[in-house]
Amino acid sequence: MNTIIFCTSYINESNCKRYTKWMDYYSPRLDLFNSSKLFLIDDGSPYLPADERMEVIPSNELPQTLKSEVCLFHFEERLGRISVRKYPGWWRSFTFSIELARKYNIEKIIHIESDFYIVSRNMIDYITNLTTGWTTFYCRRYKFPETAIQVICKDAYDSLYEVYNKAIAYNYNFKKMAEYVLPFTHVEKQFYGDRFGEQKVLKRWLRRIEIPGVVDYIGQLDDDETLEDYRKYFRFDEDVIGENFS
Repeated sequence: MNTIIFCTSYINESNCKRYTKWMDYYSPRLDLFNSSKLFLIDDGSPYLPADERMEVIPSNELPQTLKSEVCLFHFEERLGRISVRKYPGWWRSFTFSIELARKYNIEKIIHIESDFYIVSRNMIDYITNLTTGWTTFYCRRYKFPETAIQVICKDAYDSLYEVYNKAIAYNYNFKKMAEYVLPFTHVEKQFYGDRFGEQKVLKRWLRRIEIPGVVDYIGQLDDDETLEDYRKYFRFDEDVIGENFS
């Protein structure tokens, strides 16, 4: 199965290390996900780092073949984020993934945002073994689907294409947040993780929820944080991340 991992991006000089960390983490682990490439779908970034791993491709000039393991698809105009509920830049980047899937014969899309890290083999194996449907995970703190991690298999592409067309028709402005718009076929709640980069979320978990042996994912890491900063709170699957979290 031809699989890719992608995130949405907006890069400037102050936050570029966020995307470097994301590439550094997932690039050597592509085989674990049975994935061939990393994609960044970019909302008009003013700064594109010179990274020898990364091929920068204008969104309106898609080549027939992709040369690099890491590909950044760049929209010239930034749409950005207007408010908590309105984020046209994200909607354009996220839904554009269906155009890339069709162009490059991709059979499974794994969406992992640039501040989320999957750190357990159990969760990776679960994602790798998915072959049907549109699966997301669950944010226990806010009690809604966790749209930062999604798996969209080929049989759900028609649904994604419908959302893509609606996004264009609505000028990428939906009245509701993505958690209540996207047509997931399954919300998986068995895995342990949350938006621990939010201190109030982390404190609530540590105070109220029993911590199991190994955490499955960590979300919303600050640009200056690394997984190492969470070693004091959680135990990691060393088989996945290694001793130095590289």
